[in-house]
Amino acid sequence: MDNKTTEDLRVRRTHKLLYNALLNLMEKQSFGNITVKQICDLAMVHRTTFYTHFQDKFDLLSRAMQQIAEEEFKGLVDASFSPSDNFRELFSLAMKHKKLFSILLAEERDSLRNLLRREMGRGMKEYLVEHNSIEENSIDMQIKIEAYLGAVLGVVTWWIESKMPIDDEELFKKMNIFSEWKFAE
Repeated sequence: MDNKTTEDLRVRRTHKLLYNALLNLMEKQSFGNITVKQICDLAMVHRTTFYTHFQDKFDLLSRAMQQIAEEEFKGLVDASFSPSDNFRELFSLAMKHKKLFSILLAEERDSLRNLLRREMGRGMKEYLVEHNSIEENSIDMQIKIEAYLGAVLGVVTWWIESKMPIDDEELFKKMNIFSEWKFAE
């Protein structure tokens, strides 16, 4: 194994340790009360190493969310998926990662919300442009996408905060009323 590969593995390992430490701490206390020292102690990583990779705990959270998004939310931006398929995927991911969604939607609502809104919105826009011959930068289309995403993300937040009183498939069926919305201008 060459030096570059070894270094990449060490960097990835360090990032993973820090991401996991942050998420573990967020299960026990609010993000605002977590310190870089606590993160480093739990991850068994020196503070200087932390600051070599991240500016602060906000940077760590942002990059952890990006990593999770790259690994888990790929289907949400697939232009071949209909909006309905995207929402089914979101509900499946929420079911698979209950604890993570619960923590991040409750504690850092804007971080996860903004990530999902941006990524799903991009996928919806690509789908609608491709399948409905809609102008990509149409303000009407963007308003409809934001309304649609806001409604679905609101329901996902409610669902998680309510301890998922119905399963993801039943929720998807109840939410499928939105498939009747017309996105064409």
